Amino acid sequence: MSFRLPRFTSPYPRQSLKQPEREVAIRKESIATSRTTLVLKSKGDDKAAIAYRITTEQGQTVYTVSGRNYGDQGFRELHDASGLPLFELHTKSRLGFPSGWGKNMRFSFRNMAANEVKDDDEKFLTLDVAVESYGQIMAKYDINDGDRKIAWVYESVQHNDILALMPSSRRKPIRPAVDLVVAAGVDTLLVTAIGIIMFEWTYGAE
Repeated sequence: MSFRLPRFTSPYPRQSLKQPEREVAIRKESIATSRTTLVLKSKGDDKAAIAYRITTEQGQTVYTVSGRNYGDQGFRELHDASGLPLFELHTKSRLGFPSGWGKNMRFSFRNMAANEVKDDDEKFLTLDVAVESYGQIMAKYDINDGDRKIAWVYESVQHNDILALMPSSRRKPIRPAVDLVVAAGVDTLLVTAIGIIMFEWTYGAE
């Protein structure tokens, strides 16, 4: 599984979260059945067994993510709550603060929820991620399937004491908690993978 990035396009207008017309997934077992909010938190460095932990709003672990350089790996590995490996993320992240607010990134992958489609080409799906910010002090990304916004990735207001992109924060870089808001019919593992890429693009990797 791989993503093609970044291809920059014009941003979509703002809109409310909508369920996709057909399910969108890299793993059908983790498709949300209702609107779901997860919290992504950085827990270690690139050599740590757990570099990120993804939880429910109540703190229950849903996924963990290994450090890119943990063991002999040259990639991140996503695990379920029990530690079972689910997905390898080989996409190389951009480091440092973003320089392209108002642009889009494009992610392409095989939609594992499209088994009823006979044409293999139609099983591949591309999502656009609108790179936005509030006054360039709070990062927010809208994940769009065509004209439907199917997920959000944004710096959490509830789980952070300070905004990481504030000028004062850049003197001592902060790796904030990030909310992942997923519409019904969308794979939470897919949004987690995109969230990790966008997190490191914005705040840098350890």
